[in-house]
Amino acid sequence: MTNIGNMFAALGRTKVSNVEVPGYIDRDGPLPRFVSMDRTFYLVRQSDYVRIDVPGSEDFLTFQVVGRPERPANLDDDEEFAMSSYGRLFLDEDVSSFALTRIRCLVSDGRRPSEELVKCIEFEFEHSSHLFADPRNFFGIRLAGSGAYDDWKAYSQRPDMPFGSLREAVWTPDS
Repeated sequence: MTNIGNMFAALGRTKVSNVEVPGYIDRDGPLPRFVSMDRTFYLVRQSDYVRIDVPGSEDFLTFQVVGRPERPANLDDDEEFAMSSYGRLFLDEDVSSFALTRIRCLVSDGRRPSEELVKCIEFEFEHSSHLFADPRNFFGIRLAGSGAYDDWKAYSQRPDMPFGSLREAVWTPDS
């Protein structure tokens, strides 16, 4: 659960240089391959990381500022921890870091009045790059680009969908 104001304060005025996903190296086949662990991803910043998770079998995202990526607890001791860069998929300009120009998320009420459940989030970066995160994917967090947030929002507001009452929270540098 998240306090949206605190989340916006932690994320809003920083630059992001990469998007990374944890995983492990599978060496069982003829060539080693990276296997992503899609319940977590990181926004890489100059001096720290923002860890974004979907806990257990939940349908919301959590946020935590950390010093560096952490080895997932569910990795076996003999599995080699690794990180993969997804930055080129979502940060399409050839610059070293990107300022956030807008954060949009759909939220519902948490267990306490000051907490909200982030049901999906979109980060918009300078140069019109977008990163959307949807925790309702069976395998973990689905990452997507431009247009995905608006599609998800329209889908969730259909009368036959059981999403309940969702509110939109938006941060911009002027807010």
